[in-house]
This record gives sequence, C-alpha cells and structure tokens, in this order.
Amino acid sequence: MNLKYRIIILCLTLGCATLPKEEISYKRSSQKYISLTEFARRYVFKFDFDPFFKKVYLNKGERIEIILAFDSPVAIVNGDVVNLGEKVKFKNGDLFISSQSISRITQILLYGMKREYVSPPRSPQWYEIRKIVIDPGHGGKDPGAIGPSGLKEKDVTLSIARLLRDKLKKAGYKVIMTRDRDKFISLWKRVYIANKENADLFISIHANSSRSRRACGFEVYYLAPASDEESRALAAAENYPLGIAEKIPDNTAVQATIWDLLYSENRKDSIQLARSIVQALNKKMGTRNRGVKSANFYVLKGAQMPAILVEVGFISNRYEESKLKTWAFRNKIADAIVEGIKNYERDYILTAGFTR
Repeated sequence: MNLKYRIIILCLTLGCATLPKEEISYKRSSQKYISLTEFARRYVFKFDFDPFFKKVYLNKGERIEIILAFDSPVAIVNGDVVNLGEKVKFKNGDLFISSQSISRITQILLYGMKREYVSPPRSPQWYEIRKIVIDPGHGGKDPGAIGPSGLKEKDVTLSIARLLRDKLKKAGYKVIMTRDRDKFISLWKRVYIANKENADLFISIHANSSRSRRACGFEVYYLAPASDEESRALAAAENYPLGIAEKIPDNTAVQATIWDLLYSENRKDSIQLARSIVQALNKKMGTRNRGVKSANFYVLKGAQMPAILVEVGFISNRYEESKLKTWAFRNKIADAIVEGIKNYERDYILTAGFTR
C-alpha cells in the first residue's frame, strides 16, 4: 500500500478521537460510538445504505471497500470476513460504529488480516451456504422450448447445469442435481429432492421462449404473484410442460401447506439471491438484462430454502439460440451464477442470514 493511502487510513483512526462528541458520537457503557454518515463525509468515503437488507457500503475508489450490517458485528473489509466484536447501532435516525471496530478495520487495512479478527470457520453463527440443488429444466419426454434451428431447452439446461455443478464443487460446495441425464422429472419431485437433501439453495435453470422473435435477454425469478403479464404467461407455460397438470401426492400437498408458513422467511433471501445472480450475469453476459421478476412457478413452490429460477436467454431468438449452442456462452452463464452465489453468501454471512 502506498504512503498516501497509509496516511489516509491512519487519519481515520486518529481523527475519530477528535470528532466533536455532540455532533457525531455517543457513549454506551465505556464504549464510544461514532456516526457512520458523518465519518463517511469527513473522510470522503462513498456512503450507501440499503434499507431493505440493512447494509452499509463504504468505498474509497477501488482501494478500500467496507461493508457493514445493521445490528451485526460482522463486516467485510476488502473481501475478507471480519468479526468486529461490536454491532453497528441505530440511534436517532443514524447508524453508529464503535471506535474499537474502527480501530480493528484500520489495522486490517494497514497490516492485513490477523487470526483474532476472523471467527472460526464453519461455526453455526456464520450461516454458510454448504449444499446447493441445481435443477436443469425439462428433460426426457419434455423437451421444453425449441429454437428456430431445433435446439432443445432440455439439452441447454442440462449442459449449463453440469458446468455449474463442476464449478461449484471446485469452489467447495456440495451439489445435488435433480437430473444429470436426459430424464423426465416431475415438477413436484424436483422440489421434493431439494427438501429431502436439506439444501441451502435451490436453483432451477431454464431457457426462455416468446412468440416475438425479437424478445431477448436473461432474467431471474423468485416465487410471488406475477410481476407482469409476460411473467404470468411464462409461469403458465412452465407449470404445464406437457400441456396437463401434474398429480401431486397427498404428502407433498401437506408439505406445501407447511411451506406456506416458511414462505415469508425464504422470500427475502430468494430476492437477494436473484439480485446477486442478475448482477453477475449483467457483468459477464453481454446480453439484455431483463432484471429480477416474480411469478408463481410450481417448481419453486414448496421449496423450504431460498429458491430461484434463472432464464438464461431466449432460445426463440435466432441470435441467442446460436450463442446458447456454444460451450463458451454456456460456460459464461455458469461462471456468472457461481459469482452470484458467492456474492450472495458473502452478504448472507454479513447479515447472519437475511431473515434471522
């Protein structure tokens, strides 16, 4: 780190001791807390607050990135997960961090990570993502959508899922596939597999189709009432892949009732997972970003964990069909999904679970 940034970082710590108490700080027991907004203003940090997920982002160019979460002692400093020992507090409409926490962050920025600042790995309090179920859409007698040249959705989704599986395993995750060959699997059974495996995440992979040959791009769905007419139509098509409704076993219907009680808990996590994957796809894909959407997909209903459906592109669009035929494009999709999952896990750790 060059001298300029060492001086800036030292100023962060030394300056905090001289900030006017009545303006930006207060004491609780023997611990002093400093206003994050005033701290960011004085030391020229870019300050962003996400009220939905209660996270604070402090950036200084590309050199320093600090992410904090309201009412959590966990922070991420330049990509490293750190236990600060003190929670970020909310008081009189502002967020406050302890002077001890600022001192720890400063030392990490100056000298790098030290063992005492990192909690033991695999501790339950970290809410790590360990097991992921990947669901390649369609299969067997259900080809899914078919492109202008005859490319089948079921083949595209299986290829991407295999690439994704290998990458996730390499990254240290345990991966379960709902199908690893050209085989028909009912929608309810896909969710049953995820629940039986007690997975942390459920990711269903699909390729989109539209009557409009101009429709293009990727989008990621979570389970909720349809966000628009296109989403409603897409869900209807995916929910009846063979043109008929599936018979759902009685015990699965009971599980779905139990799931309704968990729905609100998993929904926020699913939205954040969808956002993370959309952001990663947007960085890597070079195709239209259609954003995060909601729809009543049967394949997501009943999942007892965060669950999303990724539409990787429009197989009905000649240009995107030609890209979906290539290994390179499929590999890009898999890379982006892995990056999205890692970013989601980072934020999940930071907030000790979005809904907890």
